[in-house]
Amino acid sequence: MSAGIRILSGLGEKGPACLRLDFFNRRWLLDCGEGPEDDAIFDPAWLTKVNAVFITHDHVDHIGAAHHAIAAGLPIYCTAATARALPPGADVNVLPPSGEIQVDGVTVTTGRTGHSYGGVWLHFSLGGGVFYSGDFCTESDCFLFETPPDAATVLLDASYGLERTRQQVRMDAVIDTVARLDGQILFPVPPSGRASEMALLFEQNGIADWSMDARCYGWVRRMLSEEGRDYIKPDAINILRDVSDKARDFNPDARILLCHAPCGTRGMAGDLIARWENDGRLGRDAHVIFTGYMAAPARAMVADGKAHFRRWNVHPLLDDVVSVANSCHAMQIVPLFYNRPEDFGLVDGFEGRLQLADRFYV
Repeated sequence: MSAGIRILSGLGEKGPACLRLDFFNRRWLLDCGEGPEDDAIFDPAWLTKVNAVFITHDHVDHIGAAHHAIAAGLPIYCTAATARALPPGADVNVLPPSGEIQVDGVTVTTGRTGHSYGGVWLHFSLGGGVFYSGDFCTESDCFLFETPPDAATVLLDASYGLERTRQQVRMDAVIDTVARLDGQILFPVPPSGRASEMALLFEQNGIADWSMDARCYGWVRRMLSEEGRDYIKPDAINILRDVSDKARDFNPDARILLCHAPCGTRGMAGDLIARWENDGRLGRDAHVIFTGYMAAPARAMVADGKAHFRRWNVHPLLDDVVSVANSCHAMQIVPLFYNRPEDFGLVDGFEGRLQLADRFYV
């Protein structure tokens, strides 16, 4: 069964994830995000004639515009864990963390992404196989990752472009920076992702004076539930059990703080930054370290010397993009969420397979 693909947002930019899959008389939307920049918004017109929406995970640039789909009365396919982040009134159709379901005669296969709790990639039995990764990472010590099946067309998270610096190097840099800075350190983090990963890192390195806000702790509790085994590595679950009691009560005076939101402009992280700024502490005895994508306010803080940036790998490196594309035996490769996708034309073996059009057929 052939299909048409339209990349509405996310090709040639770190913009909101939104793709369209058309086949016969059906039209499906894959992710409906907003951000990460404030002016990166979802266009409600993208829902025109859409029959169903599939959401890979609960980060705002993939789920932030779900209220539009709910208002339109559309069925939303996502995991039960991701569904908790949807606004009220959603018509939820549950995807398995790893498995198959039939939707309108199409086999939809899912697997864990290694990126966040509840996150899955999507594979559709259309046009020789269409694989959409959402965000993925193969390096997490916490989250499970599964290699997808064969697909003629792969639409891959390529957020880091041609970057090849492995996670261990990144983690060493975080530990080194923590050791060199005096005073308190705030890490603005997504609760369903880096919060637990970084708590594991600190515990494994003997750094005990850390605390996380209630939003982050709530996700630790979910990871320790029966459902958590669907997404979390067994060794990580064992360590999380050990730190769970400690993480229960947020201590704003702890030396290291893990707080929502990753942008640093809202949530407990936003409150702390505003308070430290007003008290004259920011950049002196109170520091902020961003570890993921930095929107304009975060970039300004770093440029002004009021914050630091130390990347924590939550997206694939070049070698991982190549490995997944090759393991799928892909004939068409679409690098998403990176502002220079043409760079992948330099990658050995990608010649003739790189697809940079925003609409094409499979």
